[in-house]
Amino acid sequence: MKIRADEHIAEQIVRAVKEIALSDQVELSHVIEAGDRGASDVHWVTQFAGDGGDVILTADTDFLKRPHQVKAIFDNGLKVIHLPHQWARARRDLQAAHILLWWRRIEAQVNAMKARQCYRVPWNLKETGALQQIKIDFQTANKKVRKEKKNNKS
Repeated sequence: MKIRADEHIAEQIVRAVKEIALSDQVELSHVIEAGDRGASDVHWVTQFAGDGGDVILTADTDFLKRPHQVKAIFDNGLKVIHLPHQWARARRDLQAAHILLWWRRIEAQVNAMKARQCYRVPWNLKETGALQQIKIDFQTANKKVRKEKKNNKS
């Protein structure tokens, strides 16, 4: 299973997960480590999927609101793990503690997920609990992308 973290997650946190919590069955990389610093999300998501990637790990609060990104997830059959909005505003040490505490449950959820599903990690530091499924509106995103293309041709 290949997971790629976006630029909204610090490289140091990805390294900590790799060193402390990552299971042998999972390959975790960072978008910057992959050479895609500053690339559009659509670009790196599509490239990652083309390289055999399975899961996007994001802390981008708008990630699922941008039609082109949503379409790229759908078209490439990716899974998404979305960190909570509070995570993005938290101190780095709390971010690290949170993701390390939840990592085993994140991996379990990823293994149980189907393509094109999204789950959000709750914002707490409890040793129990489950990720929450988030509905992605692929149909609306696809309509918006088609409409934009049509308007650009005019």
